[in-house]
Amino acid sequence: MINKKVAVLVDSCSDVPKEVINKEFFEMIPMEVFFGDEEYQDRVNIEPDEFYQKLLTENLVPTTSSPKGEFISEAFENLIARGYTQVVAICISSGLSGTAQQVEIYAEEFPQLQVKVIDTKNIGIASGFAAIRASELIEDGLEFDKIIEEVQRVVKQTKVFFYVPTLKYLVAGGRIGRVAGLVGSIINLKPIISCDEHGIYYPVAKARGEKKAVGKMLQLVDDTIGNAQNFNLAVVHGMNPSLMETISKEFKNKYPNVDKFYNGDISPALGVHTGPGLIGIGVQIID
Repeated sequence: MINKKVAVLVDSCSDVPKEVINKEFFEMIPMEVFFGDEEYQDRVNIEPDEFYQKLLTENLVPTTSSPKGEFISEAFENLIARGYTQVVAICISSGLSGTAQQVEIYAEEFPQLQVKVIDTKNIGIASGFAAIRASELIEDGLEFDKIIEEVQRVVKQTKVFFYVPTLKYLVAGGRIGRVAGLVGSIINLKPIISCDEHGIYYPVAKARGEKKAVGKMLQLVDDTIGNAQNFNLAVVHGMNPSLMETISKEFKNKYPNVDKFYNGDISPALGVHTGPGLIGIGVQIID
């Protein structure tokens, strides 16, 4: 029986699939996206399709910031109003965003809630997988402490791989991290980026051209799965649905025993730093 005391709080950059985040016990706090003087709340009043069109057509370099404190407080208030007393707060890497620290600070204003912030040291769907796992455990009726223990375990067994057609958006957004060494390399060099143990971007592989880059990314996924019997996969995109579909079809044929498979899009706040054409693959090992 579902544990009706426990809720999940996520930030919009965790890219939790719609079929999961629409569950009653979820709350999302939006990142801020700015186009010049125009201010948007990620996935609230700007969706990915609209964002990428603006990115391509407007002569502005967008920026992002962590969620406003009022949005974090509002999320906690909404959960209290719905009767929740315990909150699993899933946040993208503290190495890339101050969101996890902000949520911890604002949680102190709500002593009626027991809040545990989990810094996934990851980004996008790899962070979202932690929220998915938490939702499964809530629906299985597990107690709060057991949910936290299991989510923290699988967080360490979750990887993300991003194919980025160009590095210029990472450079412009200041999120280049350990990928900086690739800037100025061969023009057709296509990097595959992941997050290291500190939650910082690093180039896990590189190839010349998209086809070879995708091939390397598929090999990285295969290496990550290894001999695992229970695992989840996701393929997400930033204005590149056809490539997402191609990779998804290959995965479904290659891994018929996958537990859960998700498709989705990449949030505008992440798209600011990666640009259009991005493909992300998340791998969560449950074993």
